[in-house]
Amino acid sequence: MRLYADAPARRARQVGADLLVLGWVLAWVLVGRWVFDLVMTLARPAVPLRSAGTGLSDRMEDVAGRIGEVPLLGDRLDAPFIGAAAVGDDLVSAGDQLEASVRTVAWVVSLLSAGTPVLLVVLAWGLLRLVWVRRAASLGREVSDPESQQLLALRALVRQPPRRLQQLHPDPVAAFRSGDPDVLRGLADLELSELGLRTRP
Repeated sequence: MRLYADAPARRARQVGADLLVLGWVLAWVLVGRWVFDLVMTLARPAVPLRSAGTGLSDRMEDVAGRIGEVPLLGDRLDAPFIGAAAVGDDLVSAGDQLEASVRTVAWVVSLLSAGTPVLLVVLAWGLLRLVWVRRAASLGREVSDPESQQLLALRALVRQPPRRLQQLHPDPVAAFRSGDPDVLRGLADLELSELGLRTRP
């Protein structure tokens, strides 16, 4: 399977296109990371929220433990502080949920913003390369074989402009009928040149 043309100019364009697509993908990956980090700044309030919740929960549990040591009334007095400690746990949970929600949004936004242009360009590039590879495979299979060259030469006589054919030989049809190997090869090369290919010596 041919991935690149034989002609240096066509091959250079193909390699250049591959490098441009690679650069495009890398650039949009960097943009996606930047968008992700930008959206994640919305999760910054989760840090002080968790810190406040943890601090409140620890202090209230400490107070509840001390009050619980008071004889006779300790069990009744510590209930409000245990409830306040649960509020602190709720604050920690809210901070976790905020960060998780913002992270989900950040992933969606970054994938959409970076993935869409990457997908469009990669699909277009892949389609064009696939078409070229299939045409090169159908035209370039065993082009050194004389019968294959005759078929390519006949195709060139049918498809190529008369001016290009006469630049190769003043009477290309007669040369084809006579089986002139140089003319047959030249005609085959005319047909293959559209894809940047050429016959093998």
